[in-house]
Amino acid sequence: MIKAMSGYQPYAWASSAGNVLPGGLSLSSIMMLVLMERHDIYQNQIRSQYDDMQARNNLLKDMNKALAALRTNRPTDEKTVRDYGTFVDSQGKTQDVFEWMQANGISIETEKNDKRGVQSQFDAAINNLKAAIDSANSEGQMALIFLQGLLDKLNQVAELMSNLLSKDQKIKEMIIGNSR
Repeated sequence: MIKAMSGYQPYAWASSAGNVLPGGLSLSSIMMLVLMERHDIYQNQIRSQYDDMQARNNLLKDMNKALAALRTNRPTDEKTVRDYGTFVDSQGKTQDVFEWMQANGISIETEKNDKRGVQSQFDAAINNLKAAIDSANSEGQMALIFLQGLLDKLNQVAELMSNLLSKDQKIKEMIIGNSR
């Protein structure tokens, strides 16, 4: 963070040679500090977005595995009652489909808190899980668009920093050339 300079007076620097501000920093140095701070902010936001996307991708993998388990265990007629099944999640842990869906807020029908269901209950669970997958995919697409925007901003800041350094170097070379 840039700390406020004590005794700073607006426009006091305008008459000073070389545009050196009262804190001892030139205007280009302050601009560079601001751009570096902005660069760090964008990098942190990008890391956070990346972590969110990784978590969403893992959730989608788990959702697809739960969906496969539901389809595999789905009864062939309305009279048969079957267990919803299990799957191995992205962390390598075996998950009970019924408990996993409840823990992730995905509606699953039950009778008397039993972890088993008939064909219609499996169909409802499959449809609810498909809807949750579609929702997570949509959120992922929006997050990707947001991430692209952050990357563009990060690149713009890097380009501004590069241009500022280049101009500063050219000015110094001109001063040295003129002093010879």
